[in-house]
Amino acid sequence: MTGKILFVGGTGVVGEQMVRRFREFNRDVPILIGGRNLDKAAALARDVGAAEPVAVDTARPRLGLDVATDVGAVVMLVPDAGLNGLRYALDIERPYFSIGNWLVEVGAEMAHFIHRPKASPVVLSSHWHGGPTVFLALAAMKAFDAVHSIKVSAIVDDLDPTGPAALEDMELGGAGALAFDKGRRVWLTGAEAKRDIEAIDGRIFSGAAFAPYDIVSLQAASGAGEVRFDLASGVSSSRLRGDTIGTEVILEIAGEIDGQQTVRRSTLEFTRGQATLTGLSAALSLSRVLGLAERPAFPPGLYFPEQLMEPEWFLDALRQAGAAIRINQT
Repeated sequence: MTGKILFVGGTGVVGEQMVRRFREFNRDVPILIGGRNLDKAAALARDVGAAEPVAVDTARPRLGLDVATDVGAVVMLVPDAGLNGLRYALDIERPYFSIGNWLVEVGAEMAHFIHRPKASPVVLSSHWHGGPTVFLALAAMKAFDAVHSIKVSAIVDDLDPTGPAALEDMELGGAGALAFDKGRRVWLTGAEAKRDIEAIDGRIFSGAAFAPYDIVSLQAASGAGEVRFDLASGVSSSRLRGDTIGTEVILEIAGEIDGQQTVRRSTLEFTRGQATLTGLSAALSLSRVLGLAERPAFPPGLYFPEQLMEPEWFLDALRQAGAAIRINQT
């Protein structure tokens, strides 16, 4: 790999966590911390080391950077609304990584990649928390002969700094939340978009349908006729028992095991905050696509995080960071 890794939005709540986690995994890789507040970017650069602050403008070609800027990868931690980040990465034939765009917007990224499929590896990682739900499901599905239904429940603590933003995100998408029902794509609105969900500790929350990239990743990986994702906010299970603020994912998979209809429940709990979990997941994916995790770099292609790592490897990395993971409880 050549050039410096450009983190656009690297001083944001999630962006800073990704920069810090990436630095933990890759001590000597030079990085550029892009943002409009250069003082904040400079302070973070000094803290993590081998880093430089740089002014970026997502509304301008090349993100407003000079032609001489040595960029080895473009990491978008803010919405790439004008696709200038993606266009820049494809122009210079460097990897592109995004966690800032929405499922309803993905057609624009696909069009750019289809026009230049051999230019760069393009990773779309706007999954919930950067992908843990999909990896949890992939690990759980190994016990099934067939999967018919996947229901995801995500609970964010109402004291988590990123919690309110997550709930506001549910309002994006206009026509409702994408799901799969009876083997068909549907858009959930009104009463159909509401579902009671059970927290890790058994309490019932009123959830609302949400459509991160997980929806399409899970359906593609499983072939399930029913896939939906619901989000709720309140006192997390960890905070209720006197621990720190937590974020939790509850996964219910229905299908067949040895000819028997079976429902299995898997859970993930992380008590270091949503931003840290998202930053950690994204840093793992970025390290893999760049070939910095003792594996070869990925060639040009269009990728989701689950194409970059084995589920067990990813989940073990989360466990090492403090995640509590339980797979296929009956």
